[in-house]
Amino acid sequence: MAATPSNPIILYDIPASTELKPWSINMWKTRLLLNLKGLPYRTEWISYPDIQPTFEKLGIKHTSLKMDGSGRPHYTCPAIIDPTSPEPTKLSDSTPIALYIEETYPNVGPKVFPDASKDAQLEFIDTAVWDIITPIGDLVAAQVPAILDPRGSDYFYRKRSAFRGRPLETVCLSGSDERKQAWEELKRGLDAIAKIYDRNVEGKGEYFAGSDITYADIFLAAIFLWARIPSDRDQDMNVDSVWGGIAKLNDGRWEKFMQKFEGLLQVN
Repeated sequence: MAATPSNPIILYDIPASTELKPWSINMWKTRLLLNLKGLPYRTEWISYPDIQPTFEKLGIKHTSLKMDGSGRPHYTCPAIIDPTSPEPTKLSDSTPIALYIEETYPNVGPKVFPDASKDAQLEFIDTAVWDIITPIGDLVAAQVPAILDPRGSDYFYRKRSAFRGRPLETVCLSGSDERKQAWEELKRGLDAIAKIYDRNVEGKGEYFAGSDITYADIFLAAIFLWARIPSDRDQDMNVDSVWGGIAKLNDGRWEKFMQKFEGLLQVN
């Protein structure tokens, strides 16, 4: 039995106050995949402090353990509930969700894990993309609280400030050496990714593998969306636009890359 408009997959996402409500890299990975596949789904919006109690109540398992050494479970979005089987499937974490969707709905929409490239995609996700996730995270960190709901904003600010050991608004200040270093790290990472994409002769360097969108492409697009959404507020915060800077790198390659995903940004 497959998901239908009357019995859709439920996607749990964290809302932003921006015009385009989704904002987080992890949730965009799942949303882009569902949109590409054309699978019916609906979004349940959930604020940061409500994730753990809601998921515990629903029986959605934690993603990992908290990094404070307490051994307590750590719950994260995205999560999905696929109600189409007698015992609904409940999953969190974007890559396990993607693998589940591909296996459960092999004949719905395009394949994002073709057999020939699956291992290479997962290796790319575990290695090269992290070289840009870290600097982008540093560059946008201070902007994120401004786009969240009040409770989510307070939660994000407290948790991220504690994790970094300093107030979030002091991270990568405009004109600081720290911000310059983050940009240099990001440029090196994108140069390396460009070289990986250039190896795909069949896809003329436009896709990770072959001539169609794969999960590796979705992952990269989600990273750029993550940089793009908070960038809407950059001018107000007197910092350089993260997405604006990325779009100019590698001869405008990434702006052209994102044009392939403009039709996949719908929010159901």
